Amino acid sequence: MKSPKFAATLVAMLLATSAAAQSFPTKPVRLVVGFAPGGVSDIMGRVLAQKMTETLGQPVIVENRAGAGGMIGTDYVAKAAPDGYVFALTSPTQMAIVPNLNKATPYDPIKDFTPIGGIAMAPNILSINVSLPFRSLKDLVEYAKANPGKLTFGSSGPGSVGHLSGEVLRTSTGADLTHVPYKSAGAAYPDMIAGNISMVFDTLPSAIQHINSGKARAIALMAARRAPILPDVPTFAEAGYPEATLHFWIGLHGPARMPQPVVQTLNTALNKALTTSELRERFATLGAEPLVISPKELDQMTRASLDQITKTIQAAGIKSQ
Repeated sequence: MKSPKFAATLVAMLLATSAAAQSFPTKPVRLVVGFAPGGVSDIMGRVLAQKMTETLGQPVIVENRAGAGGMIGTDYVAKAAPDGYVFALTSPTQMAIVPNLNKATPYDPIKDFTPIGGIAMAPNILSINVSLPFRSLKDLVEYAKANPGKLTFGSSGPGSVGHLSGEVLRTSTGADLTHVPYKSAGAAYPDMIAGNISMVFDTLPSAIQHINSGKARAIALMAARRAPILPDVPTFAEAGYPEATLHFWIGLHGPARMPQPVVQTLNTALNKALTTSELRERFATLGAEPLVISPKELDQMTRASLDQITKTIQAAGIKSQ
């Protein structure tokens, strides 16, 4: 039996934790972005930090900890104190792809984090060389099935979201596509524009500049609905391939075992920030849509992405390193 002194100490600790949670935050908080400054994730993180500073009443400071596909920064947050003062910008990259492909991943994407809420949906998009005759995804798939290996797709490297998007299309439709990896999606576009590769799978925020310039032709979006910035481009489901969709979300996770009142405070401030006209307009220019969801919904999305990407990697025979 526990002693009365132990029980009193435990009660005191719980009361202190509850009081701290109710007064949260009392100092600046840090948003860790696991990628270098200047990229789409960093831009979104900084826009969000500015608006959350207003909704939380404390500065939200963006801290870039780049490397290993976002693993370094994400692991830093996994090992941080679960008091709500450090959290990470997350996506299927860190929470599903990296754990599958990097044997040295030091965190568990489910057990080591507390879901806080969503930030944005950034659709994956398939764009092709403008000289190709395809005007629909169906035309492209039928040609790829009839002409094995003739069509090539570029991505930002083995195991990237772009690579896995291509594998989802290949494994779900039987389209015979050849993957050509690059160091970044940006490096693949010059080759596609020159006709050295047929197409590129990329996130819409990264691809939109090439589509708007007329140097790439958008074929279809891997998304639940069309993007307002490209209203004439159908989703994969509308194009006849609902099973060939890989959703790319961006969310906010903190360390495991965060106090529920702190999680709720952060989720409320986050969702309020996402409804501001300034943030919505800035995200729209990037081809992204604010994602206003609960912690439970983010947990479900994280688990669904992990399950789908694990199955895709296994079906495609992609080996972990």
